[in-house]
Amino acid sequence: MPPEEPSPAPEAQPPAGEAPEPTAAVDDAPEAATEWEADAAESAAEKYGNSALRDGPSYQVELDDQLGTRGLDHSEHDKLRLTRTNELSEAQAREVVGVRDAIKLDEGRMVTKVITPERAERYLENFTPLDENDKFRPVEFGGSIARGCDTADLRSMDQLRDGLALDDGGVGWSPVPPGASEAYQLRFPAPHDMRAEPSLGAVGDKEWANHVAGMAGQSEGLAWEDPFLGTGYTGGGVPEWIAEPTSFPHHAEIWLMHADGTEEAIGFFDKNERLWNYYG
Repeated sequence: MPPEEPSPAPEAQPPAGEAPEPTAAVDDAPEAATEWEADAAESAAEKYGNSALRDGPSYQVELDDQLGTRGLDHSEHDKLRLTRTNELSEAQAREVVGVRDAIKLDEGRMVTKVITPERAERYLENFTPLDENDKFRPVEFGGSIARGCDTADLRSMDQLRDGLALDDGGVGWSPVPPGASEAYQLRFPAPHDMRAEPSLGAVGDKEWANHVAGMAGQSEGLAWEDPFLGTGYTGGGVPEWIAEPTSFPHHAEIWLMHADGTEEAIGFFDKNERLWNYYG
């Protein structure tokens, strides 16, 4: 809704024979209205459909380039990068980490994160927890993220589950459980202040996790459980980063994918108001 306009002040009468000069309000009103209309139109328009995710070469292209430069066999390297680091030798781990570290998530590149329906609702309703132990904040994101260019071809529930390794084995954390008819996804350009590192580590072994992460100059590795690999990729082969809590950039969006693969933008973040808004 546009802001209410102030009531015009009474006009002073000019001296006889002197033509009145136009006031600033008369000149500026059309421009101000135009600027507001432009902002409103931008807010009402979705930005990050599937084509917007394809803002650079996918990891498959980058892998081909890296492996060709290093003289490595593609099929053999794929076996290594899709194996838990616990099962790799020192040399094998260094090969995987070296190639993975060359795949970058630069500022402005499209970022995606699949979230549960409950979390999507929390964002859209601007939910603020009363429980201090609840770490959710509607103005920020964090945790596992991927690049848009690497997820743009995941166009079904099964492709999301397989590509991003979202099978939780029945534990209950998966944002796309078996038989799901919808999936929610955050989409936004990587903000300049985002700190995110490849998901390097090991399954349940902190010492080896730190050693693997140290190969890429990281101070600490992740010692998570299955389906974590520790190679910097999901079990489906998609490069993965772990982001520290970061404020959303202006106009971050939430998209809803339906079972038939169609999708729609359902909400966006207004950084000025620090609020999520529904489309429509």
